[in-house]
Amino acid sequence: WFLGIDPRILIGGAEVFTGPSHQQTQRQAPPARKGAPSDYQGDFVAAVVGSTEDVWSDIFRANGQTYRPPRLRLYSGMTPGGACGMAQSAMGPFYCPPDRRIFLDTAFFREMEQKFRACKGKQCEFAQAYVIAHEVGHHVQNLLGILPRAQQMQQAAGSKAQANNIQVRVEL
Repeated sequence: WFLGIDPRILIGGAEVFTGPSHQQTQRQAPPARKGAPSDYQGDFVAAVVGSTEDVWSDIFRANGQTYRPPRLRLYSGMTPGGACGMAQSAMGPFYCPPDRRIFLDTAFFREMEQKFRACKGKQCEFAQAYVIAHEVGHHVQNLLGILPRAQQMQQAAGSKAQANNIQVRVEL
């Protein structure tokens, strides 16, 4: 709130997604473009992801490990989500652990500013960077074995409330 951003939008829109949904749509996704970004949004995302790669590479190296960066898929609307099913705008940004891929829906970023009025101008760039870094954080959790352990704990939880508590801790 201090920076003029509603944190509920950021936390609620960024998730770890572990597999395909039971309710998948049969609509065809547009073909994915590959290669270097060719617009401001792509350049911005590439800069943020590049910065996280530098930081996590240094941290992993200092601990005798090698950081393997996540793969990234920018999309708007929908795209094939690999092992996690079809990625759709309603899902917002998410990390797919089996593919080690971050899915960033650029429409979500526009909605943060325009529909939800969660931020304005440069605040939105901060919010977008936060969301991207959050998803990279899930990738780091996956590399360190935290996500698989959390999933095992959720499956063994005695109640939905306990399982949800574990998911909240993963998100935070």
